Amino acid sequence: MMTPDPSALSLGAAFVAGLAASGHCIAMCGGIAGALAMRRTDAAFGTKLSYALAYNLSRVTSYAVAGALAGLLGRTLLHAVDVKPLSIAFRVLAGLIMLAAAAKLLFGWRLLDPIESAGSGLWRRIAPFARTQGQAGGLGGAIGLGLAWGWLPCGMTYSMLLLAATTASVGLGAAVMVAFGLGTLPSMISATVAFERIARALASRATLRNVAGVLLLGFGLYTAGSALMHLKPAQPQGQGHEQMHH
Repeated sequence: MMTPDPSALSLGAAFVAGLAASGHCIAMCGGIAGALAMRRTDAAFGTKLSYALAYNLSRVTSYAVAGALAGLLGRTLLHAVDVKPLSIAFRVLAGLIMLAAAAKLLFGWRLLDPIESAGSGLWRRIAPFARTQGQAGGLGGAIGLGLAWGWLPCGMTYSMLLLAATTASVGLGAAVMVAFGLGTLPSMISATVAFERIARALASRATLRNVAGVLLLGFGLYTAGSALMHLKPAQPQGQGHEQMHH
């Protein structure tokens, strides 16, 4: 019987978390478009859409860079100590992160919020650049703002960064964050093209949050549980045959 690949579970969990985090993303980032004049009534639809794509794809690119760095950190830790116990611990941690994300969606438990404070110092350094890009306007400003805004302290984003770190891989770490970013695109692009009503409808559906929460709950339980199964002592060879003879 084939068992799910842990990396595939991490990618799936990140995408589901991105979809479910849309409401939070709109609350934090939905107004950024105004700084780039993306919502001007005299702007053509194509112009608004190009700005929206430039901003959001740049934002996802910044997620990918952060995910690659997180994966590199995880790989460095994995190579620095005894590999097998830490690799199991990483998978258990990945499962716990998924469970914490599920708890936020299903019950409103804010278990991930303390993670935001970890990036506040970095954001204070990036914020002036973000303000400058927001005032610049045009596609260049949209790209610059997207690259900066991907580092905004956010509990869900940073929890996915922790998930990326548990992959202990630069490529998989980047892929986890890209999957998360892609999950946020439908509502965020709608918001930046001035379809606020559609965006908020996509983001506010309780059914979406509940389904995403249940999926993350399942991903988390399986990921942590399958990792803990590796802690069971292996049965000595021949023991089963001896029992059969008795």
